[in-house]
Formats: sequence, structure tokens, C-alpha cells
Amino acid sequence: MPLIVVASGKGGVTKTTTAYALAAALRELDEQPVLLDLDPGASLTENAGLIADGRHALDLLEGHSDIDRLAAMTPDGLSLIPGTGDLLGAGASDEHLVAWADRLRAVALSRFVVVDTAQGLGLAATRAALLAADYIVVPMQAEPAVIKRSYPDVLALLRLFRSDLTLRARFPLNPGLLFILTKYNGRLGLTRHELDKLAREGVQIAAYVPSGVAAAEACLSGQSVITYAPHSPVAQGYRALARTLLATMNAQKVAVQG
Repeated sequence: MPLIVVASGKGGVTKTTTAYALAAALRELDEQPVLLDLDPGASLTENAGLIADGRHALDLLEGHSDIDRLAAMTPDGLSLIPGTGDLLGAGASDEHLVAWADRLRAVALSRFVVVDTAQGLGLAATRAALLAADYIVVPMQAEPAVIKRSYPDVLALLRLFRSDLTLRARFPLNPGLLFILTKYNGRLGLTRHELDKLAREGVQIAAYVPSGVAAAEACLSGQSVITYAPHSPVAQGYRALARTLLATMNAQKVAVQG
């Protein structure tokens, strides 16, 4: 089963909204994803109206407990392993990084996992998730200035996974990268210039998620936008992402089977 990591070098790009909505959209397509909150701020846990209650993601990374004991149920009926502030100072060594990535890979052997990460790419839990990932979803806000500021982070992410790292011998060598444009208003305008720059680096946009109040209202309700406003354009955008992800996975399976 795949490990899907939602990550971004910038805040305010609806990363947490994306993780929650993607999992809900995948469930509509008959998958059974488990959400894993690796953000020390526990944004996903808070958005779902949950409290860690002594069970949290660090226990999974450290091997203290398993996914079935740690998972709580969201208002959407999705399983979620809560985030914790204890992630902030944990796992600083390379040994921790590898051990955590190994445990994430072990979980993904039997579960479809969608991971929400902290803002930025430097936290140990985020690095472990990126190392173990089968696919990485990178949200970018559809504003020229925002895309321009995101550009160095996107390139850093691409270079990280194109580099010849010794650790990659133990983990997926070429994780799939799916970039999505969020808060899209239907008019690219100057945004096209910045997207062309990314295209020259091999970045293709997998889905366009329009702007709208549905996502913000869904956060207040504790539900994903898929459940809260199923017919909204925002929900349709995330459904398109889920379909693209599954199509990419199926195409890769066919290619491997030859």
C-alpha cells in the first residue's frame, strides 16, 4: 500500500485541508486511508476536532504502539493518528531518521497512509516521511508572488529526490511528485509565467483546486470539505487529485509488471 505525504516549504497553501480532503476523496473511491498527523502544531488533529488523549504520532514513529491502538475516528469516519508537540524536538539524529522512515514503510505495507506534515521541510518527522514516501503531494497557492516564493523550495524538493543518496537504497528511489494549485480563481494571468518556470524543471500540475469558502467552513465543522460541501468546486478539485493519484499508481503498477 502507498505512503502519501503532503508537504510544502510554505504555510498558507491549504496543506492540512489537502491531506484531510484527499483522504476523504480516496475513501469515496473505495480506498481505506489512514491519516497521520506529523505536524507538532497538530493542525489536522485540531481541524478534525480531536484531542491526542495520550495517543499520538510519536508513539508510532518510536515503535511504542501500533496504528490500530493509536488511531482515533474523525467526524468523517476516517482513522487519524493525532499529532503532538513532542515531535518538535524529537528525532534529531540520522539514526532516528532512518528508524522512523523504516517504521513508516512498515505501516504502509498493510495500510494506505496519508501524512500531513509541518510547514517547511526541515523537521525530523517531515524528513522521515519524505524519505519513506511513495508519493508526495505539494500544494501551491495560485498567486504569482506565492508561486515565485515557493520556487526555491520546490526545486530543493526535486533535487532531494533526484540526488544519489545512500539511504535511497532502502527506500523508494523515485517517489512520485504531484503538485496541485490551490485557491485557484480560474484565471491564470501572471501565474502562467511562474508555472512555466516550474514546468521547465519537470513540474506538472496534477489538479487545480478553486478558491471558495467551503474549505474554511469545513474546518470549523471538523469535517473535510468532501463531507461538508460535497458538491462544491473545492471538493471537486480534491476529487480530481484523488483520481489522478490512483491513476498514477495504477500506471506505475502496470509499468513494473511489464
